[in-house]
Amino acid sequence: MSRIGSGELAEAGRLHALGVEHNNAGHPLRAVRLFRRALSLPELARPADEQARLVAARIWISLAMSESEVIGADCGLADLAEAERLVELTGNPGLRALLHLQYGYIQVRAGHFAAGLAHLDAAVELIEYAEPAHACNILINRGSLQLYRGQLGAARQDLIRSADLAAEHGLRVEEFKARHNLGYLEFLAGNLALALKIMDDVQAIDAQVSLAVALLDRARVLLEAGLHRESDDSLIEAAALFRADRLHKELAEVELARAECALLDGEIAAARRLAATARDRFRRRANDRWRRDAELVLLHADLAAGRPGGRLAGPALRLAAEFRAAGLDTQARTSQLIAAEALLRAGRTEQAREVAGEAGPVRPADPVSARLHTRLVRARLSIAAGDAGTARREARTGLAELARHQAQFGSIDLQTASAVHGRQLAELDLSMALADGKPAGVLAAIERGRATSSRLPRISAPSDPVVAELLAELRRTVEALRSIRSDAAAAEQAGAQRRRVADLQRRLRARAWQAAGVGSAPRPASLGQIEAELGRTETALACYFDVGGRLHAVLLAGGRSEIVPLGSSAAVSETVRRVRADLDVLAHRRLPAALLTSVCATLNRSLATLAGQLLDPLRLPEDRLVIVPTGMLAALPWTNLPPLRGRPVVVAPSATAWLAAATRAPGRGGGPVVALAGPDLTHAPDEVRAVGAVWPGARVLTGEQGGREALVSALSAATVVHVAAHGQHHAENPLFSLIRLVDGPLFAYELDHTSRAAEHVVLSACELGQATIRAGDEALGLTSVLLRLGSRSVISGVARVPDDVAAEVMTRYHAALAGGLDSAAALADACAGSGTPAPFVCFGATW
Repeated sequence: MSRIGSGELAEAGRLHALGVEHNNAGHPLRAVRLFRRALSLPELARPADEQARLVAARIWISLAMSESEVIGADCGLADLAEAERLVELTGNPGLRALLHLQYGYIQVRAGHFAAGLAHLDAAVELIEYAEPAHACNILINRGSLQLYRGQLGAARQDLIRSADLAAEHGLRVEEFKARHNLGYLEFLAGNLALALKIMDDVQAIDAQVSLAVALLDRARVLLEAGLHRESDDSLIEAAALFRADRLHKELAEVELARAECALLDGEIAAARRLAATARDRFRRRANDRWRRDAELVLLHADLAAGRPGGRLAGPALRLAAEFRAAGLDTQARTSQLIAAEALLRAGRTEQAREVAGEAGPVRPADPVSARLHTRLVRARLSIAAGDAGTARREARTGLAELARHQAQFGSIDLQTASAVHGRQLAELDLSMALADGKPAGVLAAIERGRATSSRLPRISAPSDPVVAELLAELRRTVEALRSIRSDAAAAEQAGAQRRRVADLQRRLRARAWQAAGVGSAPRPASLGQIEAELGRTETALACYFDVGGRLHAVLLAGGRSEIVPLGSSAAVSETVRRVRADLDVLAHRRLPAALLTSVCATLNRSLATLAGQLLDPLRLPEDRLVIVPTGMLAALPWTNLPPLRGRPVVVAPSATAWLAAATRAPGRGGGPVVALAGPDLTHAPDEVRAVGAVWPGARVLTGEQGGREALVSALSAATVVHVAAHGQHHAENPLFSLIRLVDGPLFAYELDHTSRAAEHVVLSACELGQATIRAGDEALGLTSVLLRLGSRSVISGVARVPDDVAAEVMTRYHAALAGGLDSAAALADACAGSGTPAPFVCFGATW
């Protein structure tokens, strides 16, 4: 019997350890090369004694894992067959546990769940003989399989046991994986904020692991939260890491997740292309588990693309049978529902209802996206069968589920983003109500699906030193970028600063996403409640909505209610765009006379056109007016439309939000008035002094007094706060819309973390009345944050405003307000007296 030389044994051990390190770090191809080198050593090629067999068996087992990733499951299983021959010769129970672990891992990755679970169960039976690292991985892999099969309780036990064992033995890689998977478990349980927190906290573990898998899993959580673009950014980053290591199977997983992002974003062609590419990759690797998932997403995309239902029903039903055979009930039900939709499209209604019935009931444990999809399909089937009552109940139940889902988040970012999952259901609900032709039903449908976040209880985030540090750096970086933006010689430096700004904003948002919500969303206001307040205040309400690209309005005025058709949404949107562009041009005070005349003329024509499109058909009485806009109408300077000049107008995110603000106990008196001037505005100091002069005891803050702390303090303690400063709305990242103050910018993000805002806030600044409109008419911007914090009324501009015009209008505004007019009436009077259009709007309610 030959003996392996101690030098070769040491070299084999060194190569094996290095290969394992590379594999754990997500570099299996490098690991394969090292394992093959070790096995090529003469005495390991034909191991003749027990020690050599032990070493060779371990290396074959490790090689199996790496080659299954790089080449495919069949190659990995062949490697394990050679390892098993050596293990049988040694009779070592610890090595046998390791062998079962790798068999289980590779079988599961290939989609053979029953075989994989049998091996993992056998490994657990031998876990007392396993090395600590192997024991941890046995539990991690069995826990991961249980996650995929929806057995969350059993998975939690295995993963916690693994994490604790890893921590006890200082195994950072294994602890990272176990705790990360516990975060994924919370995602599957529907606790998305907690999932994100756990996944972010795990990053503090100093472990040499590839971040690609963590990025992929985190992207899936973000997608379910409705942040599909942020999810796609994470996936692009993960794809680059997988591609560098030639991990084609993982790259296909990324493509599949990106297809789901594209579907949610309405990019159907991109979704089909990505899902088809992922399916083909999985097919080539004979990976049925993931091939099935890719085909399911592809069917979703084909259905959304309008492919004939007759061609899709059969493949969907075959896929449902495959999922069911694999014990994957959730995916099987989704496939059944797609088949039902396809049959309905093909005109086979009875068969569609039968297939949908076989999918079973809505399960509370399913992701919200799956539950809402089930409600949507059932509602459509009920409509086809002439059962409008059941269709309405499905839609209402689904939207109530969505509101509860939104309420789990403490972050307004996630509250507003997650509304995207209910977009189709809300559209169907509103279409059914419009078909019924009853104003009360239409308004109720609008309120169910609109601005749900405005009904949610808000939380005050605890002090977070990490957030404070990130905000401080963001302010410094934004100011540094502003100072070099116009310097052509500093283009490279400016690019680096922009990337740093984006990274800091991403990290701050991620920190906020971890906050959990409290309570639930109250029911929307009823028509009777709204009409009672309108009658008491002699106010009319116009609620705009879009169905199928056509604008309509529900008008409540003088005790009457009616639905008014208005025309093409696209035409109105184009006119709004022209108005905003003209207002921005007029904000430049040194225009040539001819250009000024031309712009004023086109602006007036566009405003008159909008009045004809949006107001004239309503035949409004001479009452005060509340406007509930939709989409692009939220950024419209309503006070500049000819029929509304000099008329008190309030713009609210929903009728329910207006009623809640309007009926809160009035807060006039009892608190100070603070007027604050920002830097680099010629007329701002005089403006705030003029404001202070009309309010006895007002505090006027100029120069170094007008910093961030002073403004935050004023917002939490004063009754009225007036800010004359530069403002900027960030459409892509609205929580980082800002007010520029003497010591740097104050971001909407910071205000969302405070406890309250003044009853009445006036933002005499450009753009800060703008908002980014997400699905469900969820508005996100600085003004919407202030309203969410409890401000009853916010005056802000929806376009750029010349400094001198703002000062003139605001001086008149505060004089009227102090004289006893409410905020809407005072603004109407102040703007009517301006020779230049002043695009200020009263948001929320009157004060």
